[in-house]
Amino acid sequence: MTVLLYSPAVLAALIGLFMLLPRLFLKRHGKPVVGERGSASFGTGSLDVVVHYADQHGTERRITVDFSDIDGEERGDPVALVYDPGRPGRAMTLMEFTAPWWRTVGGFVVLLGMLLAVGATVLLIFA
Repeated sequence: MTVLLYSPAVLAALIGLFMLLPRLFLKRHGKPVVGERGSASFGTGSLDVVVHYADQHGTERRITVDFSDIDGEERGDPVALVYDPGRPGRAMTLMEFTAPWWRTVGGFVVLLGMLLAVGATVLLIFA
């Protein structure tokens, strides 16, 4: 019974930690670069913006970010990024990179797992 109660909490915490791994890699190996805001489109329920940047070899790269993670409002505006030179396709905006971990989606999922663990504990104590 205990395993069934704690399984969702452990699963959520592991998924959240997995989602936070790119931040960890970028904290250790990331290099700053300035990209350029590209086109915007409605993606998964929010406005997604394409950001173009060049890696250390001059190769053109692009990432898609949520509009709330960039400052520029016009196409062509500069966007500060952090990318991994070892895997140049791994990048995130500086705004997302500097946000506290608990204000990210992965951090929210970790906190959700912790809340589920507290709920399971309360249920076990009072059941």
